[in-house]
Amino acid sequence: MTAHSAPPRPAPDRSASASSLRALSRRGIRRALGTAAVALGLLLPLAAVSPATAATPTPSPTPTPQHAGLQVSLLPDGNGAYAPGSPLTTTLEIHNDDTTALAPGTVHLELGRTALADRAAVSAWLSGSGPAPALSSIGDARTSALNAGDDVRTSVVVPVPDVGTLAPGVYPLRATFQAPTVQGTPRTSTHSSSSVIVVPQGAAPSVITIVPITATPAGDLLSATELTALTGPTGALTVQLNGVTGTPAVLAIDPSIPAAIRVLGPNAPPSATAWLARLEALPNERFLLQFGDADVAAQAAAGLSAPLTVPSFEPFTNPSGKTPATPSPTPTPGVVTPLGGEDITAISGARDDLLWPRGQVTAQEIATMSRYAPAGGTSALPILPSTTFASGTKGAPVAPHGSVGGTSVLVTDTAVSDALSNAAAESDASRRGAALTEANAMLWFAAPGSTVLAGLSRAEVRSDQGLTAAVTTFSGGQDGRLSRVLSTSAADLAVATTSAADRANAVVALNGDAGKVAEFATILDRPEDLTVRERISIMRLLGVGVHTTADDFAAALAAHREATRKTLNAVGIQPSNPILISAKVDVPVWVRNDLPFPVHVRLHAVANDPRIDVPPLTEVDAQPSSTTRVKMPVEARVANAEVDLSMKLTSPTGVAIGTNQTAQLTIRAEWETIGLIVFGSLAVLLIAGGTFRTVRRRRKAAAKHAADGMDQDPAGSAGTAQAADDGEEPHE
Repeated sequence: MTAHSAPPRPAPDRSASASSLRALSRRGIRRALGTAAVALGLLLPLAAVSPATAATPTPSPTPTPQHAGLQVSLLPDGNGAYAPGSPLTTTLEIHNDDTTALAPGTVHLELGRTALADRAAVSAWLSGSGPAPALSSIGDARTSALNAGDDVRTSVVVPVPDVGTLAPGVYPLRATFQAPTVQGTPRTSTHSSSSVIVVPQGAAPSVITIVPITATPAGDLLSATELTALTGPTGALTVQLNGVTGTPAVLAIDPSIPAAIRVLGPNAPPSATAWLARLEALPNERFLLQFGDADVAAQAAAGLSAPLTVPSFEPFTNPSGKTPATPSPTPTPGVVTPLGGEDITAISGARDDLLWPRGQVTAQEIATMSRYAPAGGTSALPILPSTTFASGTKGAPVAPHGSVGGTSVLVTDTAVSDALSNAAAESDASRRGAALTEANAMLWFAAPGSTVLAGLSRAEVRSDQGLTAAVTTFSGGQDGRLSRVLSTSAADLAVATTSAADRANAVVALNGDAGKVAEFATILDRPEDLTVRERISIMRLLGVGVHTTADDFAAALAAHREATRKTLNAVGIQPSNPILISAKVDVPVWVRNDLPFPVHVRLHAVANDPRIDVPPLTEVDAQPSSTTRVKMPVEARVANAEVDLSMKLTSPTGVAIGTNQTAQLTIRAEWETIGLIVFGSLAVLLIAGGTFRTVRRRRKAAAKHAADGMDQDPAGSAGTAQAADDGEEPHE
């Protein structure tokens, strides 16, 4: 490597530097010192972080890895389905998520000979929350050594004689794994896993699964950035569409998703437009949820005669508010063109007469919801969980088609729905298999050969393989058509739940706030810029899949109402107390506008002294996110006074805007006369002084000039004087 050094610099000429320094003026010295200070300020931070002087940073400690320990999963073949008279085959999956290796071990398999009584007993056994039933040993198997971090699968096949005779039912099954450690202090690691086997009692029920497709945005609608992520190759919406493609799933679609894509028009991400086209091309039966998946049960409980809707999408399709140019009649291929009104939320072939609210309702609210019929329809059909009804309060199955006081309802099986929802979320095959086994056990309690309606949870992140398995495993190869359920006779059902009072009260309060926003929005050129966003925000707050606990909902409601309060206070008068030194003056009034839109308000003013004249009304146009200065002409017919000027803002329609303000005006009109006298006197003195200085300077100049002339030519001067005395003209 060759080193290159900079050439030596010549020694400075100290004498020249000294003379230059002496030649600098005081101003130049100050400028030089200032430049040096700036340079020093720039150099000091560099020196502070240079490698020679910087302190060595303290390395952060390496986090201690967390280990889940030994994990054991028992998976009977066929999702637990067992055919009597055949060997019982199970698989034990063992994952050693620990730091200690295990020597070869033993799997001990046990089976209960008494069937579990009901779904509650099945749940208690699988969760370990209930007493363990009597079990008998049916087989053992050896496992290989298992290093830390490794997995092992062991298959246990139990011969028919060891299984014995089992009547139809759901039976508890348990595998216990034991293996000695090979490091540290010798000990035996023991872990068990519970499952069930299902002995069928006839034709298996077939399941129609409703899959909700929702996506919650950070704002009012999904942004282009959010849509790009959600509809990308691994995005949540793409994964869900992959999971239902080729399955008989019934799709429940949040219409805010197609709306978010369509309002972007040519600016919509290509992946989003392709996703929407692919969704509409699916042959699956589908229906639209309420916008934002809002809970219609809460709206019915609040006594609304019609469900909430989004009245317009113009603030999103035409953000500037300007009249758009006439669109070209030829659409651009692959581009979703913004439509108007309901078309923005439409999905090809989707039903709009189904409602899927939360399950906490009363019979009266069910009747109210049935009257939420779409335009041109006669009634709406609510979909409710089985736990809503008395016959399903303990997890028992309920007929999928029911009638409540003459109102038709569809009923999803809660136990089956929960198990399938768990399966749909799992990318891990073992955990997914355990969830499907649980679903199979719950299905045993349904009538043989019946149709069961399942509704997956409002999860927005699922596994595509898990979703496919959840929909197809128990479909029986039949199509997913709700007509199969509606064609069955409706069972009379009694409602066991009560109204969700907190949500009903919230709807009443939110509607009241929305009314205030609508009145306030009359200060805008386009009131929908506020009212539509407020409506969407309310509907998202009421979403079925969000704020699922009472505390979470209460906190979200409080935050929303506080945001609305700030909106209503976004325009107002800034307080001020000016002093007036003239009988006629323009008083400055400041109007604050924190909204991102221009506003038009009227400023009303009244003085408490009749000798003060103020305009009663002033039109004000305030720009977005600014404070506008308004000149209010005030005329006082009094020299000195303390006056209260009451001011308020209203919209063009007369709605009070903001808080009324009272300004205290201090009038000192005589100060104007005093000021004129003072300034006039100063002007006279300045003019007189200037005139005096000018005359004096000219006299001095004339005297000096005369004196200089006599010194230079005294004879000529005398001649000139003599000529003047003789009456003759002087000669040059």
